[in-house]
Amino acid sequence: MRSLLIRLTIALFALMPSLTVPPLSHAEAVQRLPNGLRYVIIEDHTAPIVSLQIWVRCGGVNEDDKTSGVSHFLEHMLFKGTERLTAGEIAQVVESNGGSINAATGMEMTHYYIDMPSESFELAFDVLADSVLNPSFPPGEYEKERRVILEEIKRRNDQPQSNLWDALLEVVYRKTPYRRPVIGSVDSITRMTRDVLVNQHKAYYVPSNMVVVAAGDFKTSFVRKKISGAFGKLPKNPIPAQPLLVEPLAEEPIVKRITRPAQQAHVALGFLGPTLDHPDQVAMDALSTVLGGGQSSRLYQVLREQKKIVWSVGASFMSHAGSGLFGLFAECPPEQARSLPNEFYLLLTDAEMHGFSKDELDRAKAQLRSSWLFSQETYHGKASQWGFYTTLGRPELLRTYLKKLDKVTLDDLTRLLHTYFRGRELSGAVLLPTSYDENK
Repeated sequence: MRSLLIRLTIALFALMPSLTVPPLSHAEAVQRLPNGLRYVIIEDHTAPIVSLQIWVRCGGVNEDDKTSGVSHFLEHMLFKGTERLTAGEIAQVVESNGGSINAATGMEMTHYYIDMPSESFELAFDVLADSVLNPSFPPGEYEKERRVILEEIKRRNDQPQSNLWDALLEVVYRKTPYRRPVIGSVDSITRMTRDVLVNQHKAYYVPSNMVVVAAGDFKTSFVRKKISGAFGKLPKNPIPAQPLLVEPLAEEPIVKRITRPAQQAHVALGFLGPTLDHPDQVAMDALSTVLGGGQSSRLYQVLREQKKIVWSVGASFMSHAGSGLFGLFAECPPEQARSLPNEFYLLLTDAEMHGFSKDELDRAKAQLRSSWLFSQETYHGKASQWGFYTTLGRPELLRTYLKKLDKVTLDDLTRLLHTYFRGRELSGAVLLPTSYDENK
């Protein structure tokens, strides 16, 4: 979950000004329309700005090998025109009123947003709702976006860090759809027809699979009326069954070795963690921060400062509705890459046997508390957190996270290693520069 906080803080909030807004207790509880649509309204008049977001539980896990990348492709198309507005008109309307419009696709969800001065809130709402609910999928725009995505895949495949990440997911998630890149493959995008996108939209963009969040300078009664008017008459259609998302424990670890043009070696290893609805979620954040959260962490102190065998090192726990991923990452000289998986294993084994100090846990809690509070500083950030956790059915974490964090103990950390690490060798990937000769 810690990696989620960082992504939300940096990637999703970057377009909003740094405005301090009230704590989460000022937000309404999650509300629900009769057709199943959930919504959250956060009224605050600190600044004349609004963030409107629509979240859909549709992402990379809702695909198969043939349709891999359809959710991301669909995201590209939803701002490319409706029956009322062309692609150019959508962008022009938002930007001419001082707003920004964007979207993002992940493993388990896609979300769309407009951030805009509050005087234009109604316009922002109408444009975003129309774009998400009534896309026209213009054939010309469809072929244009296919070319754009193929170029994105090409650029991504040229990035060593992306290659490393894909390899890590492939060996940790061998049965569940978390193993596939959200962007898809050259083959799947090249073969994908317009009908595949239309059918994905029809199946997943239904009220009971969507969350609307509004945060900022407006009247709650007005926003509630807009939500009811735009979404309330939509039929209560069934949602496709979710795929298997709990990864079985693999019998044998795999460390995949790949070579790419690079200056240094990169290592990514990991093991499976709990599902989002498991009580261990918050404690896993604490464990990842104690082990790899900054220069005071155990990994940095041992592998960088004492042994001097890495350039950088860290750890992070990635939350999913299904099995989470506890990841360990390092950049190192190529000659150290072969032994680094064993160094990680020995360090985790020592921590499981001998535990951590109170100072280590206290520092980790302070870091996590700061990240959590910082992620709520803007209207956009607050709306993003409500959208993410509500879409996955865990909005209560927004009110209980810090309380749960305070209760994490040293015994919890060693218990987590015993439960999830299990003293087993780690799966992952090692990326070496193509110019490096291991036999020297």
